[in-house]
Amino acid sequence: MAVSTVGVTKQTAERMLLDAGAIYKNLTRDETSGEWTGEALGATSGGNEFVVEIEQRQPEIDGVKSRIKGLSFVDTHEAHLVVNLKELTAQNIKNAIGPADIDTSDTNFDIITGRTSIKDEDYLENIAYVGRLSGTQKPVIIVLKNVISAEGFTMTSEDSNEAVIPITFNAHADFEDAQAGKTAYTIYWPKEGTVEGQDAGTQSIQTEDVTETGN
Repeated sequence: MAVSTVGVTKQTAERMLLDAGAIYKNLTRDETSGEWTGEALGATSGGNEFVVEIEQRQPEIDGVKSRIKGLSFVDTHEAHLVVNLKELTAQNIKNAIGPADIDTSDTNFDIITGRTSIKDEDYLENIAYVGRLSGTQKPVIIVLKNVISAEGFTMTSEDSNEAVIPITFNAHADFEDAQAGKTAYTIYWPKEGTVEGQDAGTQSIQTEDVTETGN
């Protein structure tokens, strides 16, 4: 077929990622039914940003003046998710701080106190972005494992507006993944050409079918 100067195809309308999506924590998938279950983090404003950062290097070799295929090595492979959170709860503020505790014993207030050490329970099992492709309700799901807030807590308030808290969740591999050379994130991209509702796999799940658990 002839080469075209326009990149649009018949499938373009079904291959665009729409809107800001929703953010869930501790998302799990039933491998038998394909059903997703998780807790919505809350309303966001200004969108969300998933970032994968990879540092590569090539060894310096005398006489070689260009990159050589097969001689690139990965030094680091990291992922994080930036969430612009507008819905605030004591737990969300604790998650934004990272190393902190919530005292619920007071009658009127949940009391949040930061600390200078990180505990295992400060890590969320995962944080997940759930979006959808254009022209369909098929979900795109990105899961980051063992996440904790990386850049602290910033809250700015102003008249005629609501506070938005940016949270950068860094993904962390566990020891098994590190030994296997795996990264700490997974992207679930729906297969093309499937009929929605026909299979129990990821490709047949509706975006609104992610079941929310309680806080």
